[in-house]
Amino acid sequence: MNPLAACAVLALALLAAGCTTLLGPPVEYPAIVRVPDAGAPIPAEETFRFESGTATVGVLLDAGVYRGAERAPEEVLLRAAVPEEEWVAGRYLAQLDDPAQDRFWADLLGGFRAERDRLGLDDDRYLELLATAVQQLPYVTAPGTASRFPVETWGDQAGDCDDKSLLLAGLLAREGYRVALLLFLPEAHMAVGVGCASEFAYNGTGYAYLEATNTSFVGVVPGELGGGARLLSAPLVIPIGTGEKEYGAAGETAAIEDALRRARSRVDALDPEVDHRRSALETDGKRLEVLRAAGSRDAFDDAHSRYRADSAAIARLVEEHNRLVELINYCAAHEHDRIGTAAYVSAHGP
Repeated sequence: MNPLAACAVLALALLAAGCTTLLGPPVEYPAIVRVPDAGAPIPAEETFRFESGTATVGVLLDAGVYRGAERAPEEVLLRAAVPEEEWVAGRYLAQLDDPAQDRFWADLLGGFRAERDRLGLDDDRYLELLATAVQQLPYVTAPGTASRFPVETWGDQAGDCDDKSLLLAGLLAREGYRVALLLFLPEAHMAVGVGCASEFAYNGTGYAYLEATNTSFVGVVPGELGGGARLLSAPLVIPIGTGEKEYGAAGETAAIEDALRRARSRVDALDPEVDHRRSALETDGKRLEVLRAAGSRDAFDDAHSRYRADSAAIARLVEEHNRLVELINYCAAHEHDRIGTAAYVSAHGP
């Protein structure tokens, strides 16, 4: 897995914090105000790898909604003392559920459903289609800005961890999956949680971990984020929607990840072992020349027999090493194809 670039979850400005006498609701979140006469609809299409081929999903965005999302204020306005976790979650929910995006969600899901029907996908594979589409959008971060509305992320065909997580969670929730945002405040990172069997849930959250920033299988947690940071904190879990569908292939993705872990461990052990055996074989080869020159026929034959056996053993270790490296490389290049990768691991795994 490639190291993930750092994702900044920006601190939101608090205006009039602690003031309870101002008029208006206790919390006011950013909202889209459609810009009139903003121009022609904006085409936004993505072609992405999925399973053994590609899929394409495109929509025409209402330019007024897109421009309104761009211009929406970033600040959360507090008129009363509200717990941080409450208004942080409220901000993300407001961005997901802003009614100005209703047509956007309907049109985008229409495109994904057409691909689902074309490919004959079940619920697990459809979830993977949605996930890999968002994961393959380029990762782009803009320091000093807060999370963007999903219509912006799809329109720009790019985003950072919270942008892409919001888009993916919104898609999954609207398709009836049990889904949440997983917000790691100390690490400034966001991922998606999807419903699964309890034994595959991440860190007591009740959800399988799903990374949105790069292509990876459901349940795979990044070893480290950009800059070497690791996910050590318990995330703030923000449930999205009321769906009940769960991901049923978490056991298979866990088996793939376990095979990869064992393959990497074995490759790490084989590297020095092969080097050591080759060095010893080189020494034995020099000894054979000495025995040959001395005319020690019996000693030479015994030593030569051992030399050939050791050469064959090294060749077997090298073959195993190369097979496992090919396995690791295959998995890294096919994280958009759970079914194909599972079959490859079954045939070539450690």
